[in-house]
Amino acid sequence: MTNQPKQPKPDKPKSFAKLWLQSQHALGGFVCVHVPDHHLAEDIIQEVAELAAERFDQYDHSRPFIAWLIGIARNRIAQTYRVRGRRPIVFSSEVLDSVANAYIQMQPTENDRLDGLNACMAKLSDRHRRVIEFRYARQMTSEQIADQVTCSPRAVTSMLQRIRAALRKCVKQYVEAQQ
Repeated sequence: MTNQPKQPKPDKPKSFAKLWLQSQHALGGFVCVHVPDHHLAEDIIQEVAELAAERFDQYDHSRPFIAWLIGIARNRIAQTYRVRGRRPIVFSSEVLDSVANAYIQMQPTENDRLDGLNACMAKLSDRHRRVIEFRYARQMTSEQIADQVTCSPRAVTSMLQRIRAALRKCVKQYVEAQQ
């Protein structure tokens, strides 16, 4: 009987990637506030990504992912300054906590986005809602959709671009209103 290494569950990398993509801009902003050297800040962000990926099993899913990342980042920033013998820009712990909390609260949840998308979809005309359904639920091509809504494939492509832009704007406004 050989001891084979446990293979990670296939959904863990996807889960981590999704959370990382949602949080990386806020994390980058947080790190850049504390590390004025752009190149050093990028290095720290990469180190945080590596550590977070390695330790993803330790992440408590009941807490915001960005809060966990910021905790890792704070430790990496402190360690980086210790190792390099540099003195960081000194902020009180209250200021650091306020900045961290602001970044955590800025992150909309996936539920906010989904609620916004549902609300925005309800505002679409019947024709636009059908076009979206044909494209994304039924995965039809522009040519197939054109046959259904009696217009040219080029018109369908343009319509989809306009609808997506309108939905993006609407969802953004919805999420901002929720915060």
